[in-house]
Amino acid sequence: MHNPLQWAADLIDSLCVQGVKHAIISPGSRSTPLALAAALHPGLSKKVVLDERSAAFMALGIGKESGMPALLICTSGTAVANYMPGVTEAKESGTPMIVLSADRPPNLRGIGSSQTVDQIKIFGDQAVFFHEAGEPAYERDDIARLKLLAGQAVEESIKKCGAAHINLPFRKPLEPTADQLKEVIDTFESQTKHIKKVDAPSATIHLGEELIKLINQSEKILILAGPANPNSALNNQLNSLSNLLNCPVIAEPGSSVSDNHMIGRFDTLLRNQDIQKELKPDLILQFGDQPFTKPILSALENWDDVPVIQFLGRDTWQDHFKKVPHRIVLSPNDSFDTRQIKARSSEKWLKSWQTRNIAAAGRLEASLKNSSKLTDGHIFNTISKKLPESWNIMLSNSFPARDMAQFGVTLKNQFVNRGAAGIDGILSTAAGITLSSSKPVCCFVGDLAFLHDSNALFSLKQLQNPVVSVVINNGGGTIFNMLPVYKMLKDQGKAHLFEEYFLTPQDVDIQFLANASKLPYIRVEHLDDLDALDLKSMKTSTVVECITDAGASMNLRETL
Repeated sequence: MHNPLQWAADLIDSLCVQGVKHAIISPGSRSTPLALAAALHPGLSKKVVLDERSAAFMALGIGKESGMPALLICTSGTAVANYMPGVTEAKESGTPMIVLSADRPPNLRGIGSSQTVDQIKIFGDQAVFFHEAGEPAYERDDIARLKLLAGQAVEESIKKCGAAHINLPFRKPLEPTADQLKEVIDTFESQTKHIKKVDAPSATIHLGEELIKLINQSEKILILAGPANPNSALNNQLNSLSNLLNCPVIAEPGSSVSDNHMIGRFDTLLRNQDIQKELKPDLILQFGDQPFTKPILSALENWDDVPVIQFLGRDTWQDHFKKVPHRIVLSPNDSFDTRQIKARSSEKWLKSWQTRNIAAAGRLEASLKNSSKLTDGHIFNTISKKLPESWNIMLSNSFPARDMAQFGVTLKNQFVNRGAAGIDGILSTAAGITLSSSKPVCCFVGDLAFLHDSNALFSLKQLQNPVVSVVINNGGGTIFNMLPVYKMLKDQGKAHLFEEYFLTPQDVDIQFLANASKLPYIRVEHLDDLDALDLKSMKTSTVVECITDAGASMNLRETL
C-alpha cells in the first residue's frame, strides 16, 4: 500500500493531539503529503510563506509568545537549509519549534539527483532533537512509532528549548488517490480530538543554608533581569523576592518582567562611572538569560567582586564573565521557601536608586525637548508611551533593543531575538507573535534589518491583526560608529572605508517596498509628525518610516 498522505496525516494529527496549533508551510512538490495533511487538519491554524527563512522566524515568534512549538513544513533541498538562522535563534533563545522536512528517498541520494542534499542532521547541534522517520510504512508498530515520534518532538522541543527536526523521505507518486484523500478528509471531520494536557510542574524551592546566609548578610541587593521568553520568565519569583528584600530591580527590554521596584533609567545611570560606583550592590540576584545592554555589562565587569546568584528559566549556561558560582534552574510555577530569609536592605538603598532614577528621567525629558531634530531617542520615548498594554512589541537587534532601554519604557510585552542576536527575521518574528497572540504588534526595526527581512512584507499584508513596522531610517548601521575602527579610520583619512564596509548606507525607497506589498505607508520626518502618529488607529499592517538625524541621535546618546 503506497499512501504517503495517510502517513503524513497520522503524524500531523498526533502532533495536534500533543497541543500543536500552528503550521507555517512553504510550497514545494516533495512535501505534498505533509502540506496536504496540514491543510486538511481542522485543528491547525495554517500560514503559507514563500521564503523558508522568513517562515522559520515566523514559527519562532509563535514559539516565543505561546511556549508551544509551531510546525515548519518544507520541501527538500535548499528549502530546509534556509531554516538554519531561525533554528539557530530558537536554540540560543530557548524557543520551541518543530521542523518537518520532506526529503528524497534513499535510492535518489548521493547520485546527483535534482534537489537532493544531505538532510540527515543538517542543523547539527543547533537542533535539540533529530529523527529520520524513514519511508512510510504501515504496520502497526510503524504507526505506533510515528505517533510516539510526535510526542518526542513536542516534549524535546519544549524541555530542551529549541528546534526538533523530523526528516521525512517520500517517493513518488506523492499525490493520494481519490479514495485515499476522501478517507483522510472523513477521518479528520468525524473524529473528536482530545488534546493532551500537560500540567506545568511546580515545586517549592529551598535555597539552602549557604544561599540563605549570603542573602541574609547582604544589605545592598540588586535584582537584574535579562532576556526571557514569556513562558520561561520567572516574573512571579522575581516579584516575591523584590517585595521581600525591598530592593531595586533592573529589567532589560525583552525580560518579560514587570515589578514595582523597577529602575526605568538604569541605562543612563550605569553609563556614568561615578554613579556606577555609588550604586554598587553587595549581592546580585540575576534572572533570565545573559544581559546584553552595554552599561549592565560594564557594571558587572566593574563589580567583579560582587557575588551573583543566578535563577534560570531553562537549563542553559548564561555566564559571560565566567564568575557565577550559584546557578539555579526553575520552572515558572515554582515558588521560594522564604521563611528563613531576613531582609536587611534599608529604605536608604532603594531610595538612592529611585532618587537617581527620577533625576535621570528628568534629564532625558529635558534633552528630548531641547532637540529640534528628530532623533532615534524621540521615536522610542514617544511611541513606547503611546502604545496600549494590549499591544505586543518586537525589538530588532543592533540599536533598537538598546535604544528602548535608554529612551523608552521596559514593558512586560516586549520581545527580542537576543539568542544569536542577528538582524535577520525581525519582521517575520513579529508576524509569528501576532499569529500566536491575536494581538497587534509594534515592531521597531532599523533600516538595514528591515531590508534584510523585506520578503516578510507580503506575509504582513495577509495578517488579521496588524504588525506596524516602525522603521528607524538613520542611514545604515550607525551602531558601528561606536566601534574603535570608526575613529581609527577617520584619523587616518580613510572614513570612506568605514562608510563602505561598516556603515553600509542604503538608498532603497522604503515606500516603494511597502507599496509593492500593498501595505499602507506613513513617513515621519519631523517632531510634529511623530506627535501626530496614532498607531492605535491602524487596523492593518503598516510601514512607518522615521527619517531620523543620525548625528543628533548619537550626540543625544553621548550627552545622556
